[in-house]
Amino acid sequence: MQSVTPIQRAPAKTNPQTSERTTTSVRMFQFVPEVGYREYWYPALLARSVGRRPKKVVMLGEELVFFRGASGKIVALWDRCPHRGALLSFGRCQFKGTISCPYHGYTYDETGMCVAAITEGPDSGHVGKLRARTFPTQEVRGIVFVWMGETEPVPVQEDMPEELISDDWFINSYIDDWPMNWALTVENTADAHFSYVHRFSFRRFLNLENFRYLPAYWAGIKIVEEGKNYIGIKPDSKVPQQAYYPGVKAKWPRQVWWRVLKPQLGRPHAKGKDYHLEYRLPSIISVDYVNRIHMRWPVPIDKQTTRMFTFALYPARTPWQRLLARLHFWTIHWFFVIKGTNENEDVPVQQRDRLDPHAPQKLGRNDRAIIYWRRRMPWKSRDAERLWPKPGSGVTPETEKQDDDQKALTK
Repeated sequence: MQSVTPIQRAPAKTNPQTSERTTTSVRMFQFVPEVGYREYWYPALLARSVGRRPKKVVMLGEELVFFRGASGKIVALWDRCPHRGALLSFGRCQFKGTISCPYHGYTYDETGMCVAAITEGPDSGHVGKLRARTFPTQEVRGIVFVWMGETEPVPVQEDMPEELISDDWFINSYIDDWPMNWALTVENTADAHFSYVHRFSFRRFLNLENFRYLPAYWAGIKIVEEGKNYIGIKPDSKVPQQAYYPGVKAKWPRQVWWRVLKPQLGRPHAKGKDYHLEYRLPSIISVDYVNRIHMRWPVPIDKQTTRMFTFALYPARTPWQRLLARLHFWTIHWFFVIKGTNENEDVPVQQRDRLDPHAPQKLGRNDRAIIYWRRRMPWKSRDAERLWPKPGSGVTPETEKQDDDQKALTK
């Protein structure tokens, strides 16, 4: 991704008589943490990417360094030597199962314990006492997950969709950094931009999407299923391909006569659910296709950058089915969905120099899922359970409105 310059934050509007802010009551980061929920496991990297050298990863504003311990397990430390603050990621793994600081050679094992202080001699008083900060790690199906929380970790399976764990689903992975806040890409999944941003492109001639029925707009959106940590979303797209807009005295789109093929949506989905869009805590979004699940797990790097883990999951168990799934992923799915739809069309309109998430916003009928995500889902989070003050505690005025907001959403 090319580097971009952040746009200036829009000034908040005020009432001249009361000097009070008059921004919307569903601001993007009123409850959603701008750098992500902490009390969760997040994917950090692919296990095969960790070799003989330390591997640095920044996530949720924390700088981590990964290396293999004596048992071969991939472990994570804070990327700072507790002796003088040197970055361990510039060091070396010169002794089995350890990492050594590049400055004074202080060496730490997989528990973070200092096992040698090279420049202070074999009898250094730091040995067995000095300790680097550690982050719990677990490897699941070739992916290294890190617990970023302040409290005791839960089993990693609790934070993973069933399809990522089950051997019935074959995983293909793709990782890239996106120049936007992590929450933007979550909200984008159940957003009515599709018929406008993804309407026409050269690549859509190749898969015939330019000739497929495409609704001119969404007539609303429903939350059709709600669980402990997820919501299932279904847009109302049973509308014409073309509509007249009296404000501009014109029809949009201007021509639709060539769109004669049936739409893909509405056909049975891979998971067999009544919906094909899903939000899941802490930051997982899924689009259920006919033959696969397109799952994205954005991991915040900082407030303006996200590491995007994209998983394409296919119901494939036999070697032949998995070979076909891998072939489909690296040709059809990668080209049309990941690069074409997501990175060439979604990212440019949301990246940090083109969209201001702090600007005042007024949400409409097609933003119901976003309202749920911003106002209801935060209070289902483990952060709310373990770290946040309870609603009504009087800590902040905004928490007092939480119950009323949830009631309004159910009407």
